[in-house]
Amino acid sequence: MKLLVTADWHIGKKLHNVDLREDMLMFFDWLLETIKIERINYLLVAGDIFDNNNPSNDSIKIYYNFLVKLDQLDCKAIIIAGNHDSPPFIDAPKELLAAHHVTVIGLFPGIQNVEQIFIPICNEKKEMVAVVAAIPFLQDRFVRQVGEGEGAKEMEEKIKQGMKALFSKIGLALREKYPNIPRIGMAHLYAQGSTTNETEREIQVGNQDGIASDDLDQFDFLALGHIHTGQTVKTGKIQYASSPISLGFTENRYNHKVLVLDIVNDKIIPSEINIPKNRSLYQLKGTMDEILNQIQVLKKKYDLQVLLDINIEEEEYDPKVMTKLEELKSDLSKTDEMKIINTRIKYKNKGITHFNDTTNNDLIMDLNPTQVFETLIEGRSDKNKLMEIFSTILTDLNQA
Repeated sequence: MKLLVTADWHIGKKLHNVDLREDMLMFFDWLLETIKIERINYLLVAGDIFDNNNPSNDSIKIYYNFLVKLDQLDCKAIIIAGNHDSPPFIDAPKELLAAHHVTVIGLFPGIQNVEQIFIPICNEKKEMVAVVAAIPFLQDRFVRQVGEGEGAKEMEEKIKQGMKALFSKIGLALREKYPNIPRIGMAHLYAQGSTTNETEREIQVGNQDGIASDDLDQFDFLALGHIHTGQTVKTGKIQYASSPISLGFTENRYNHKVLVLDIVNDKIIPSEINIPKNRSLYQLKGTMDEILNQIQVLKKKYDLQVLLDINIEEEEYDPKVMTKLEELKSDLSKTDEMKIINTRIKYKNKGITHFNDTTNNDLIMDLNPTQVFETLIEGRSDKNKLMEIFSTILTDLNQA
């Protein structure tokens, strides 16, 4: 029995208004071929299916088209909601998807109904060989009681204690019901010791320190989503699955991958498969002349257009810098090799910084609330905290 784990698809993601649709479609083609070659029996998706909780029609179409092709390969799927997803939206087609061997868990049913998230894994003879505890992203109301006059430290401690108690109860219930087969957990959260980057947003207030790995260690193996780089939290026991594509410039040098869990003689043997790259994302920094020299040596390595984030730093104000920048953009636009999608110009002696983000020219109808809010708070030192609060508000509104 072989299970493949992936996470953080973020279908519909735009990087400075450049749609990463083609990146995702190429990943899905590769994933389907890999499932076929590796003879994968179950696909596990650990949350953040979509980039926002109100996905576009095109994003929804991409999602369902993939599930149809997956069913044609006779591969079953278990999918949980992440913090970017709308739990009701993920749950809505539950019965229809079940007919196509896809199990979705959008909203956590509560600890009193915890058996609803236990999904038996059966072989061709319909013999149970393992079980998956599919734990979607947990909102505050599932892990803590709200009290008056709580400060950040009190909230943080309550979240940690609540998560510890909840995972302990899930682990106990799982062991009692399935004592003799491998027990696999799948969740979407921020584990202690993992490293985040600018593309990852935590919405639980106070979870900067993460949930301790010992508190999560309730399974024979726990596969996680939320952190885009496939980090090991506890060797052989707890690991992040990784996003399939680079969703931000800091992820460009990372080899994205999927996890494969091979169940042999009641033992779980984890391994990894690297996902082929299809696009380069480069951040360039220096004076205008240095940037021009850097671009001269860059080459398009993969099928998709190279995207550039340029940070120009000059000692003295020079109006020619903007002229050179516009000429550079014009030259690059004549080919399909590279595209500048974000620029910053800083004149050190003046303390002036100019931002030139393509989202400034977006039509309102093409933007989603998260993109608009991110643009408004660009450059603020408390950006991550504001995004946490904003994401929480969006999630609550979507479930109202």
